[in-house]
Amino acid sequence: MTRAFRWRGAGFAALLTVAVSTCARGDLRAGAARVELTPDVASHPTPLGGYAARRGAASTGVHDPIYARALVLADGSRRVALVSVDLCFLPASLQRAVCSRLPALGAGDIPGAGLLIAATHTHCATDPLAMHGGNRFSANGWTAFDPTLTEYTAERIARAIAGAEKALRPAQVGSAVLHLPGLNHNRRGESLTDPDMTLLRVTDLAGASIAAVANYAAHPTLFGDRMREISADWPGPFTARLEARMGDGAVCLFLNGAEGDASPSQATGTTEAAKVLDYAEKLDAAVDGSLEAIKCGPATISGWSEAVTLPARKAKPEYVVAAAQLGLTIKQARTLVTDLMPTTTRLTFVRVGGITYLGFPCEPTAAVGLEAKRIARTAGVERPAVVALANDWLAYCLTPAQYAAGKYEAMMSFYGGQLGPTLLASEAAGLRTLGARATPRSTRRRIRRATR
Repeated sequence: MTRAFRWRGAGFAALLTVAVSTCARGDLRAGAARVELTPDVASHPTPLGGYAARRGAASTGVHDPIYARALVLADGSRRVALVSVDLCFLPASLQRAVCSRLPALGAGDIPGAGLLIAATHTHCATDPLAMHGGNRFSANGWTAFDPTLTEYTAERIARAIAGAEKALRPAQVGSAVLHLPGLNHNRRGESLTDPDMTLLRVTDLAGASIAAVANYAAHPTLFGDRMREISADWPGPFTARLEARMGDGAVCLFLNGAEGDASPSQATGTTEAAKVLDYAEKLDAAVDGSLEAIKCGPATISGWSEAVTLPARKAKPEYVVAAAQLGLTIKQARTLVTDLMPTTTRLTFVRVGGITYLGFPCEPTAAVGLEAKRIARTAGVERPAVVALANDWLAYCLTPAQYAAGKYEAMMSFYGGQLGPTLLASEAAGLRTLGARATPRSTRRRIRRATR
């Protein structure tokens, strides 16, 4: 069942629709953990990911710590895990390195199909190119593969998952969608945005908080390319404020949504650091009271994935020109695309009560993300939540029209105009795999329209 509440704060009105689980009580258990990912930048050179303008320069210090936050849920023999990591993106090789370490840490019962690890997309954390198994490129101004940083990061992410597994205890969940108009905007100048924040609340049977998961679409780029210190950007203080609100060691995960063309709005301040804190405070003010309004109950869980064969890789001429400005030849620029971009991937689905997390291994635009939510609702999903940069990295994902229109996001999209339609069709197939009712003709028509 659902209940609606209206909250007003931070200069805007927010409509909160709460889902209360009504299924029969089972043996749901949950555990959460947080492990710091901050590298020792003084003893080991650590480049920051996200801005090519830094040209692989090493971090000069730590502004604020970065973390891996994990939530594990178990129901009988089934287990799923949601993991948020303060990185710009997540290469599939790093996800595999994490999985390979779980059995030795006592968390080997979590199946790969039920493990969703997603990057928050901060542009001020350890450069994921240093942890990308396909990164064999060497040039001045380019981040080289670094096995030390790979080992350190993979081991700590795995420790967070194992810690959450060891903390399992009887639990209940509830979910909500908070409508937040005006806190993000479309940086391509298009009209589409996704203003919804999807919230998951997890408590023990006495009502004490175990974890919360916030899913919202906005680039963590309030720190620009001149920032050379480690930082989680605005997701850091945002999740820290929610964790302080919940208390008792509760963990708050931030899972970025279809942020491919979404930027923060209303962040004010005289410095970048002030804007980071201001935006985190505005989001926190919007959530204030919402978690407490969510009524928790028993719920079922499931996790699965869908294999995807990707379109042919291709580099836009604009990308080749931009690469040349960084000192690369045309051949080197094209080699980078084939070395870093995979030919196959997987979509990851994790269902927790009324929410189904749709893990996309890329940065979907709002148009792609909103279509993904429509497809999921048509397939019977009560509360779909699009999660960007999950378990792999394909760069940007656009509609064919957006790809043809160009701009930065199209330049950084490496599968032509058909990546969006391919992933949306795979999403529909993945939802059918779960056993949700077959995708109706109306949804198939929408997928066909997206390919035009």
